[in-house]
Amino acid sequence: MSGEIPTLVDALTLGVIQTTLNAELAWSSADDEPKISAVEDSRAWHEIRRAMRALADHDDQPRIILLPELALPRTRLDDFEQLVCSMNAIAIVGVDYRLNHLTRSAKNEGLVIVPRNFWKRAPSRYAARVWFGKRDPAPAEASGFKKYIPPWTYDADPNVYVFDAGPYGRIGVSICYDFMDIERALLYRGRVHHLFVIAYNRDVKLFESLAVSLSRTVFCNVVVCNTGHYGGSLVVTPYHDAFKRIGYSVDGGQLFTAQCVPLPVRDLDAAIHGSNTNPAVRYKHLPPGFTVSIAPTSVPMKGPSPVTIPLFTAS
Repeated sequence: MSGEIPTLVDALTLGVIQTTLNAELAWSSADDEPKISAVEDSRAWHEIRRAMRALADHDDQPRIILLPELALPRTRLDDFEQLVCSMNAIAIVGVDYRLNHLTRSAKNEGLVIVPRNFWKRAPSRYAARVWFGKRDPAPAEASGFKKYIPPWTYDADPNVYVFDAGPYGRIGVSICYDFMDIERALLYRGRVHHLFVIAYNRDVKLFESLAVSLSRTVFCNVVVCNTGHYGGSLVVTPYHDAFKRIGYSVDGGQLFTAQCVPLPVRDLDAAIHGSNTNPAVRYKHLPPGFTVSIAPTSVPMKGPSPVTIPLFTAS
């Protein structure tokens, strides 16, 4: 892509995958390290391949695909990249812990895979990888590291990331427990079109409430991609009409699903800038004190800014 301001698409087709990884079986303190077990590794990979095939066969193939926190075993990174390249879609996926055996510390990370031929019809052979981390472990996650003998510690990523996806808008990301960080939400306010949350979360009703609230206050599409072990994945858009706001919702545990969901981009961007003129698509009023800094020509906001990473290099 060129360095010019992109023309935003009307809608982004998003693929949302719920795999059903069982954390109690995958990461047992009876082992000597927090690494996914061979049995759950194999089962997770089987589900991921099934889901990716289902999305590839969809009439409206997704341009971005989301998978939950810790969904992808590190043994399958190269194989997963080949799947993503064959579809020429961007993937944002939670990956099994990155282990540092010298310090006995573990990092919880997400990965963005961008095929090099993304804008072409031919499948890609190579892709760029962009990593982002989780800052705050959930209490149960942190205590779980201490049960190993000797214990492991958690390695936090203090950064807040925004991914510039060109015509598909700007994307904020959170891994599970970070979604509850209000300061992070404020950093995204007025800077993103979409907030993607990849999670392994038991309290699905809490995340549903947060998604509905933050879609209004951050004023963006909020997508929670949770593990199918608990369910609770959903898509929320700050539409004026209440019945339109929940664009997708999956309730109930032990559900393996793969679904394509359209996310508004162009009209939402206009609403974010206070200039929505489409009478057929109405959004809520902007929240008090809302300031926009979502375009390269915008005046930067005061205070700290997220780390902004373009997903496409200039051609």
